[in-house]
Amino acid sequence: MIIDSHVHIFPDRIASKAVAGLEHQYGVSACGEASVRGICSSMQAGSVDASVILSVATTPVQVESINTWVAEISRNDARFIGMGAMHPDYQEIEAEIQRMRDMGLKGIKLHSEFQHFLPDEERMFQIYESLGDDMVLVFHAGDEVIPVKEIHTTPIRLSNVLDSFPELNVVAAHMGGHRCWDDVECHLLGKNIYLDTAYVYPVPGHEHITVERIEEMIEAHGFNKVMFGTDYPFRDQGQEIHNIRNLGFDEKHLEMILGTNAARLFSVDIS
Repeated sequence: MIIDSHVHIFPDRIASKAVAGLEHQYGVSACGEASVRGICSSMQAGSVDASVILSVATTPVQVESINTWVAEISRNDARFIGMGAMHPDYQEIEAEIQRMRDMGLKGIKLHSEFQHFLPDEERMFQIYESLGDDMVLVFHAGDEVIPVKEIHTTPIRLSNVLDSFPELNVVAAHMGGHRCWDDVECHLLGKNIYLDTAYVYPVPGHEHITVERIEEMIEAHGFNKVMFGTDYPFRDQGQEIHNIRNLGFDEKHLEMILGTNAARLFSVDIS
């Protein structure tokens, strides 16, 4: 089973505008349509069995509508693993996270560069406590494609969260911290945290890490804590599967990265 643990799509009415804004902001180009139709087409072409839908609320008022939409599309298509949205300034955190549970969502995505927080600051703790040990927390981690002045979600701050909330199920996107590879190796590798491969594999113009270093980091962290992710629509699912399969690992470990680990974390039945 192949599970893409890092996908972004939007309701049809805003998909084109949302992607155009991200393309302009980061100087990147989408390879597909960031809609339900687009991801379904991509999954079929790339032989992807399931995709984890990640959404970010840039304002508190967006939280509930995003969660309702993701829950609806996940109910309508078993290939979608729904993750909710939360914002640090949202007022009814515990109640909304319980509503996510009731709707079948698996957890939340937080993006500090859009939501302006530090992972280890005290105002975030209510979110972590409300997630408990049954929900998953995905952090955007590290630098952007275009360097930011201050990186908010750094490996050391994520390590602080892990120390304070050891039962929390945490995923650090972009191999623990995009372009913060030395700090990832120093503060995260080997710890109780999942890393995903979204937007990491070197391609022309984005060669911030070598394939050899990716292999070394995966081996050092543990094959059971790394998940395949693409950042669709900004990386092609089929090509990224090809990239993972070309890593120097045996089939058993490739299967773990491509799907088994995500199935376990997100409680997906693969029988």
